[in-house]
Amino acid sequence: MLDETGKPEFWEAAFSEKQEMWGFDPANSAVLTKDFFIAHGVKNILIPGIGYGRNAQIFRDNDISVTGIEISATAIELARKQYGSDMIIYHGSVTDMPFEDRSYDGIFCYALIHLLDSDERQKLIRNCYNQLSPGSYMIFTTISNC
Repeated sequence: MLDETGKPEFWEAAFSEKQEMWGFDPANSAVLTKDFFIAHGVKNILIPGIGYGRNAQIFRDNDISVTGIEISATAIELARKQYGSDMIIYHGSVTDMPFEDRSYDGIFCYALIHLLDSDERQKLIRNCYNQLSPGSYMIFTTISNC
């Protein structure tokens, strides 16, 4: 890990203390990705690091099925409270993917990859790729100081 942000304890404490710390509006990149996915006929996606679901709802509102992976049990509880319990969210680290034997039309990974070290990033990208249906799409956003 690059720092403490990759540890489950960090995220559990953050979501317990700050709850919905980024609000409920989706990130601009989620809105743009939703448009891209709709234009390309994407029907089901995986969101590694789904958090409390703020970037998931825009896909669901547009008839795209969402499955998530989240390291914080508190974030999963917040997502279910806000958006309902019908969305599948696996509790665990994205470094432990896959959690199921299923393929997706798309993967949207928001502001997560920069929190992983080089080996973990490679593993995440490889595992995401392996869960894609042929001809599908992966979109990653990251934070960089470059």
